[in-house]
Amino acid sequence: MRRHAAAVAIALSVIAHLAGAGGAMGQDADPAGRAAPAAPTRAIDLEDLAWIAGHWGGDAFGGQIEEAWFSPAGRSMSGSFRLVRDDLAVMYELLLLEQDDDGEIYYRFKHVSRGWVPWEETRLEYRLTALEGRQATFRSTAEAPPPNAPWWFTYESPAGDELLVTIHGSGGGDPTVLSMTRR
Repeated sequence: MRRHAAAVAIALSVIAHLAGAGGAMGQDADPAGRAAPAAPTRAIDLEDLAWIAGHWGGDAFGGQIEEAWFSPAGRSMSGSFRLVRDDLAVMYELLLLEQDDDGEIYYRFKHVSRGWVPWEETRLEYRLTALEGRQATFRSTAEAPPPNAPWWFTYESPAGDELLVTIHGSGGGDPTVLSMTRR
């Protein structure tokens, strides 16, 4: 009886872990059925993402985009994003990469518009699910992200002076690619 109870407890623990780590339906693919990479197979330290740090800029969403990241410190990297159209900043994001006590790395952010008006009630949260060289993939920890929020996205820097962010949106369709260069 004890063996059976222990086996059930272990099975429930594994199921809960998989659900919390993105194993729930809808997190392994976006609405178009494109799969996001699975969880990393080796321990990753936030220092492995230091290549994201810097000041980046480019053109997207009908205006100029700018993203800036501090270097890793205190098990975190913080940053900001803004979109400027017709000489007016119309959207901002506060960005945080954070390594939790369990060793997992999370990307958390919040959108705000002019006047510091939030777009979402709570922060958006994504877990690092793959890191291959200078390409990092983050997948939503929510069962279903809010409208206009990504299911998953990648950061990639094939060369030190370029940053590509590929966004797989909750609305399906083709991904959006933001191409930025180091400023």
